[in-house]
Amino acid sequence: MAPFGRRRGKHRMRHLLVVRHGHAAAKSPGGSDRDRPLTPEGRSAVEALAARLAAGSPASDLALSSSARRARETLEILLEKQPGVEVELEDSLYLADARSLLHRLRELPADAGTALLVGHNPGLQELATFLAAREHELLVAGLPPAGACLFAVEGEWSRLSPASARLRAYFVP
Repeated sequence: MAPFGRRRGKHRMRHLLVVRHGHAAAKSPGGSDRDRPLTPEGRSAVEALAARLAAGSPASDLALSSSARRARETLEILLEKQPGVEVELEDSLYLADARSLLHRLRELPADAGTALLVGHNPGLQELATFLAAREHELLVAGLPPAGACLFAVEGEWSRLSPASARLRAYFVP
C-alpha cells in the first residue's frame, strides 16, 4: 500500500491504525504505572514499526494516545517522520476497555481520513479482535508490545463496527 500523505476532507475509505505501546520498564517501588518509560528494546521495536509503517501505510491525520509515558514515547517515535499530525493525549485512554475505545473512535471528526490510536492491552487487543471479526484468526498471537493493526474503514467514523472495518495489515515486532 503506498503512502497517501495527509489529506483531510470527505473520505469514502478511512484508515485506522491501532498500536500497542512498546515494551516498558518495570514499575519502580513507589513509582506510578503511568510514568513507566519505554525500555531500550521497546524503543527499538517501535522504531522498527515506524520504519515499516512509513514504507507503506497511510500517513495519519489525527493521533489519539493514552497519556501514559510509554504511550506518549511510542507516539513520538511513530510521528517523527510525520510532522504536523494533530495529536490528542487523553487520560481516558489509559487502560481503557474496548467499548470505551470504540466509543472514542466513533467521535472522530468526519474529515479525518487516517487515525492513529496508541494505547494499552487488554483493551486494544479486544478492540482489534472485535473490529477484525472476519479475520480474527489472524490475531491469535495477540497484540504484543509495539504490535499494530491497520484497518480500512468504510463509511463514517460514527458507524465504526466489524461490518465497516477490514483488517489490512498486522504488524508484530
